[in-house]
Amino acid sequence: MNSSTKIIVIGSLLGTLGIAGLPKAISINQPQLPVAIMPQHYSSTQMMINQDKNVEVNEEREKLDTANDADTEVNDDKVPTFLSQVGEYGESAYDMAKANDWTKATANLSLLENATKSLHTEIKGDNKTQLAQLDSKIAALDKVVTAKNRISAMRDANQVTLIAANITKEFEPKVPIEVTLLDYYGRELEIWSATGNTSQLKKTASEMRRTWNEVRPSILARGGTAQVQKFDGLVASVEAAKSSKDYDRLATPVLDEVDNLEKVFK
Repeated sequence: MNSSTKIIVIGSLLGTLGIAGLPKAISINQPQLPVAIMPQHYSSTQMMINQDKNVEVNEEREKLDTANDADTEVNDDKVPTFLSQVGEYGESAYDMAKANDWTKATANLSLLENATKSLHTEIKGDNKTQLAQLDSKIAALDKVVTAKNRISAMRDANQVTLIAANITKEFEPKVPIEVTLLDYYGRELEIWSATGNTSQLKKTASEMRRTWNEVRPSILARGGTAQVQKFDGLVASVEAAKSSKDYDRLATPVLDEVDNLEKVFK
């Protein structure tokens, strides 16, 4: 297109569109520029969702780490597994005999016998004298459970817990053996108060005092001031008891408070 023609065309446009319409007309005739395709970005909401997913993954990892730590703590306990079971089943047999529940007492006795057999292998022949005592006491317990002799079953089952506690001592349990013995003496109060044997009750009170004096400092060292104050009062009351009824009334509080002493070490 020559110059004169261009002038005519522009003039025609100005006449038709006016000055304001000229740019629009020019843009129509211009070649189209390429359009750039911009990369897609995540919205803020999508980014928050992704972050939440990452947090959930991290929390799950932390849970697994915590579980692994807990497993490590359990495995650090040096007490042989079957030895712990002997003590637990002995105490359960005591509770079932006390409740005159001979079906459950028999079931616990069976578990106790199996755990004891495994214990012989687990500690590899050590403590032969105490293991022989344990076997003898379990045999006696079997007879009195079969005969449904409540007091004899309670006494023999409690003796099983005592033997297990004495064997446990060398393995340095987390809960001091003295605390376990206080549990044993609490059950002795129940047994001898039921038979009215004041001589055995006084002996039990004396042993309880000696054992308590041994373990008391370690409980204080762990911040168990409240527990010490309460058990101080219980031991003093046991020492001051006069009748079988007095001892019997104190047995349950003693056993309950021993549970709180155990918690100081867990």
